[in-house]
Amino acid sequence: MTIKEQCNVAIIKAILFGLLCLGLCSCSSIAPSSSSIHFYQLQTIPLALQHKVFLESLTFTQPERRQLLTQIEINETTLSLAAMTYSGLAIMQAKWHGEKGLVNFSSQVFDQGMLLRIIQDIQLVKWPEHAIEAGLLNDHQLRSREQGVKRWREITKADQVVVSIVYTHNKVTLTNFIENYELVIENVN
Repeated sequence: MTIKEQCNVAIIKAILFGLLCLGLCSCSSIAPSSSSIHFYQLQTIPLALQHKVFLESLTFTQPERRQLLTQIEINETTLSLAAMTYSGLAIMQAKWHGEKGLVNFSSQVFDQGMLLRIIQDIQLVKWPEHAIEAGLLNDHQLRSREQGVKRWREITKADQVVVSIVYTHNKVTLTNFIENYELVIENVN
């Protein structure tokens, strides 16, 4: 390898390292508050979602915008989640068991609280309504409605919306009013 090629490789490695550091720093500012996770108890894997795989783009806005690519694999008892940046840097791998909770987790960016918030949001978006209702505290309610191709789910407490979920063709927008963040999920596959 020539000196010029070695310099180019070194520059590319430095740029990739810089992007990794930037991605890690920017994603670390996404932090859950303890209050949001407590209105919903995570539920076991529903039969209708077993043996499903979802490849999705997640865009968090709190207050800055962050994008990740995720792969979710669901079997009879576990939800496996992998996330990476759009540049291909692995951010997280986790496995959540319906009865045992978090059984495998590795991330240089997210802590377990953030992972549980992500799993909560996945369940609020994907789980059937009866399962979500079973997981809500008694003072929270789930409301849903449809109009044409658009569907809504709202979780309320004392007639105040806590979480709003809007479903359109290939996009889901979840807004958490307690923590002031928005999560947009777009189907990739």
